[in-house]
Amino acid sequence: MAALGAWLCFEDEAGFSMTPPTARTWARRGHTPVIRVRGRSQRRFSIAALACYKQGERSRLIY
Repeated sequence: MAALGAWLCFEDEAGFSMTPPTARTWARRGHTPVIRVRGRSQRRFSIAALACYKQGERSRLIY
């Protein structure tokens, strides 16, 4: 790669929901646990990042 003068790049992408997942939790016997959640949005977000490296140059991170 160094002989070609090429950049080596790594890309990663992730998606997540703004609504917390429904889960079980602990409570005293006889008391139902209550988990308060504000808003019931069904919105999802996607995030992507790109990290690039070339020998002899500063690494770059793009998001």
